[in-house]
Amino acid sequence: MSERTLKRLVGALVVLVGVWLVSMLFSGGSGSISASGEMVDFFDGIDATTLEAVRMVRGDSAVVLERTGEAWTANGYVADSASVQRLLDALPRLVVGDLAATNPQNHARMGVSTDSAVAVELVTGAGSRTVLVGDAGRRFGTAYVRLPGADEVYLLDGDLRAEVRRPLDQWRNRTMVAIDTALVVRVEIEKEGDAYALVRSDSTWTFENGDSVQTNAVRGILSELSRLVASGFTEPSDSISGLERSSTTRAFGAGGQQLAEITIGAGSGDRWARSSGDDTVYRVSSFRADRVAPSREDVETES
Repeated sequence: MSERTLKRLVGALVVLVGVWLVSMLFSGGSGSISASGEMVDFFDGIDATTLEAVRMVRGDSAVVLERTGEAWTANGYVADSASVQRLLDALPRLVVGDLAATNPQNHARMGVSTDSAVAVELVTGAGSRTVLVGDAGRRFGTAYVRLPGADEVYLLDGDLRAEVRRPLDQWRNRTMVAIDTALVVRVEIEKEGDAYALVRSDSTWTFENGDSVQTNAVRGILSELSRLVASGFTEPSDSISGLERSSTTRAFGAGGQQLAEITIGAGSGDRWARSSGDDTVYRVSSFRADRVAPSREDVETES
């Protein structure tokens, strides 16, 4: 073998060793090792039928989901059923993958240290178990996880990370009202001192005195009443919370029964809003506020 060929082989070997060292450094020196011990079957037996509560704690923030009969609550509030269902659907599909690190010095970098991870406690009738969920993993759709008190970090395949990092507002139900607008025959609107009523005869809407209306404006009102979803919730300290009432919209059925009532605060941007029979004070956008309670002139047809 010539000296030149030997140098090439040595150079190639050095490159391979370098690549191996970098790979080992990134993975915490573990190589490709499957999960073992408690982590192997951590999520076994947890699904929509067995889960009773989920506690998600990150720093000073905590969200607690609890089953109450067929429904769920989030920190005592009515939970958004779609958000809870996404979590329930994700749990059975989770797969604990290979060992990613064994050195605790990697915990902060991977987001699984006690002060950076989301501590997720899953409660069933058989007991509870907790896992620390950290940053997104090196492969798409994965996250780093470890058990409390353990050094080993694993890659978790699934959508758990995105779900457990949601703030409380995204777990709460934001649907203010949802009615069958085919039953609505009368809508009364009070807005900034003006009041008017819209009535339906067969499929035609008019003002109470018979004057014609803008069809699109009426469609907007009914569309919001069919499912009015708030953008969030207000706090007493919010600047909009102290503003006066701007409008009230009431919908009635053929028998005169009230089907919905929405009250909205004043302002030019987001407004506070309430629905009858609900103590929650919501936040709605100006777009939705103006759609569910348009001014009389916005409903009138052009002459």
